[in-house]
Amino acid sequence: MLSIRSLVEGLGVFERNRVPLEFKILGLAFYIQLSSFRRAARALSEVHRVSKTAIWKWVRKFSERVNVNPSRMARRLIALDETCVKVNGLEYWVYAAVDVDRNEILSMRVYPSRNILTTKQFIHEVLNYCIGKPIFIVDNAPWLKQALEELGLTYNIESFR
Repeated sequence: MLSIRSLVEGLGVFERNRVPLEFKILGLAFYIQLSSFRRAARALSEVHRVSKTAIWKWVRKFSERVNVNPSRMARRLIALDETCVKVNGLEYWVYAAVDVDRNEILSMRVYPSRNILTTKQFIHEVLNYCIGKPIFIVDNAPWLKQALEELGLTYNIESFR
């Protein structure tokens, strides 16, 4: 399993690095969360000035490699990960869920903290794109395991370090 940062780096989406990768990941997550380039640019501009055109270019490049518009269907395996993105001294937690079989982003969300409540909220949202109960692939993070156990979902632990 790959972390969100490793996934984006591994896809080789961004060749130029005038804007740090952390900002691009936040921009992608904000766009997926808000469904608006203008609102994503406004949210990201709180920590780093960016235009809606820049976010549009990042999303376009990213969506050439990964589907970012999921539909509800039966899913077998979902990789679930969260990563800390530090921007201007502030920490943001970016959660992502990827359908392993289809290489499709089901959801990406930005949270100011990482805990069991935000994790459960994120998993509930991911389940909206699933028919049935898929198996989740997670790392050894206790909040991920606890949330999945409390929701009665099956998971496998896979370390990627």
